[in-house]
Amino acid sequence: MSTSCKIAITIGDMNGIGPEVILKALREWRAPSGCQIVLIGPAWAYAYWMEKCGISATYPAAENFAVLPDKPIVILDSFPKGGVVQAGQITADAGKIAGRALDTAVALCSENKVQAMVTAPVSKKGLDLGGYHFPGQTELIADKLNTGNFAMMLLTGEFRVSLVTTHLPLKRVAQAISMDRIIDKLRTLDRDLRLRFGIAEPSIAVTALNPHAGESGLLGDEEQRLITPALEQAREMGIKAEGPFPADALFGRLDRHHFDCYLAMYHDQALIPLKLRGFGRAVNYTAGLPIIRTSPDHGTAYDIAGTNSAEPTSMVEALRLAVSLAAKN
Repeated sequence: MSTSCKIAITIGDMNGIGPEVILKALREWRAPSGCQIVLIGPAWAYAYWMEKCGISATYPAAENFAVLPDKPIVILDSFPKGGVVQAGQITADAGKIAGRALDTAVALCSENKVQAMVTAPVSKKGLDLGGYHFPGQTELIADKLNTGNFAMMLLTGEFRVSLVTTHLPLKRVAQAISMDRIIDKLRTLDRDLRLRFGIAEPSIAVTALNPHAGESGLLGDEEQRLITPALEQAREMGIKAEGPFPADALFGRLDRHHFDCYLAMYHDQALIPLKLRGFGRAVNYTAGLPIIRTSPDHGTAYDIAGTNSAEPTSMVEALRLAVSLAAKN
């Protein structure tokens, strides 16, 4: 086959639902003609999950990227042989394989041997046990690429939302917000909306931190002290950023306005409206990286791993977005 693009998919935590949703997604969704899918992970782990899921497809494997078979879906297997899948368990072996798959995909993207990477979910604890000491795979990828400014963007359809802070306890959110951090996120989002999504003049709505946007300082002063001055500076840089808006009013009236992206202050403030609009269909895209990276919007779901009940819809959408962005860039 003649390939115009290659998309790498990392196996994620082989003990979770990652391999299952990958295989089911590839059964339901067909890549465009000329696009090759490269599965990165042990062939024996994929074989285990094929049997568990009743999938009879055969994907040829090779240990070296240079000699990958010329087929639509292939496995790049440069991993130790003879491992064991322990469905539903957090293990160092699974974490090590997940981390090594990420290392491989990042290297292939950096060398433009593949045009995008899609990452199946990992366990943060598993990564740590496997010797990869990062808060998550996004931070691992950014570190490998020597990228300091990046932003988690989640999207479903045309609704895109990002975060100033990510996985923090609520009691630490306020102290983690700064003018520089807000400006960095806005610059990162503005750049990717222009370059990757092809939006000529992207508009970004920014939420307040406090109820009622602080009520003129009565309910908190972060809006006056940090968020508003950051937006003023961003606008001076040519970024079309508006706010700060009370989050409940902003997300409760999405039908009355349209912004190309919404920047929220903390995790649930962003993900509640996202999942109300597209639960199970949303995609995680990492803005600010020199490569294209997408992932499904769910975790390892150890509680259902091995039961053949995981839904692949979000993985399908992550694949579609990766292919679409690769075609534009």
